[in-house]
Amino acid sequence: MCRAVLLGRAGGGARAAVIFGWVAGAMAMMGQYDAVSGASASVSGMVKYVGTTPVGSPTNYAAEPVGQVFKYRITVTDPGTDFAGNYFNCVPLPAGLTINTNPGAAGYITGTPTAIGDYPVTLVAGNLNYPEPATLPATIAIYPPDTTPVITSEPQPVSVLAGDTATMAVGAFGSLPLAYQWRHGGTNLAGRTAARLSLSGVTSAQAGDYQVVLTNSFGSVTSAVARLTVREPFTLDLRLGEVTAAGGAFQCTATGPIFTNYVVWSSSNLVDWTPVQTNFVIDGILRFTDPDAGTRPRRFFRVSFGP
Repeated sequence: MCRAVLLGRAGGGARAAVIFGWVAGAMAMMGQYDAVSGASASVSGMVKYVGTTPVGSPTNYAAEPVGQVFKYRITVTDPGTDFAGNYFNCVPLPAGLTINTNPGAAGYITGTPTAIGDYPVTLVAGNLNYPEPATLPATIAIYPPDTTPVITSEPQPVSVLAGDTATMAVGAFGSLPLAYQWRHGGTNLAGRTAARLSLSGVTSAQAGDYQVVLTNSFGSVTSAVARLTVREPFTLDLRLGEVTAAGGAFQCTATGPIFTNYVVWSSSNLVDWTPVQTNFVIDGILRFTDPDAGTRPRRFFRVSFGP
């Protein structure tokens, strides 16, 4: 015998669920930066400086032209107050660059690079009061002057709910000044001329393919396509359908929201639940099979969905 009972609406997010169970046959029910303060500190990257002004966010990839001023500062999480005990290092340093490794130094990597190349380095930040420093692998790229733009990290696909903020970014180097122009579906986006694209309150009309064109005095380059998927808020109930029991196997289909995780839980008493399967469902249909149902006198299942 199979029975379906609605217990809740999907408006509760991950709390919305359906329950279905096997009881002596088949029965289904529906329902429900500057100091290393301790061992927890970590290196967050290095930030470019122009004079005394930081530019941009911490990164583990610094790219600058050969023969020109290089100034980056190592940054850490969990800021503390014991600055006199801090020490920093970057090893091995590319030719022409230096860093003050004495306690109390501020962690600036400075100088004028003299050799072109990509240099793998390790950023180090520690404090004399703690035995182990924090480290982070990084790359310092020194490129020729008069260089066309080169993309070092492509924008990545993004999936968000309607009304949320979608962010994409591109990493690149090349002779300055370097100009950025983001495109949506091949059309330039007015005012979107930075390395990072942030779209707030997105709608379904903004879904689609995005690219960014980088240009300087020596040429231009276009990034790979990154798709923005805009999902509508969940408004569907999670519903039960197609419950069968044949050959000792119990099968059930649950339908509901798209582009979200469905988690199947099992229980023998409707009190204690254990997750047994997680699927990312793009079409709103989950098909679940318990091949060993015939060996158990009683078993219940529940399906929940959420991020």
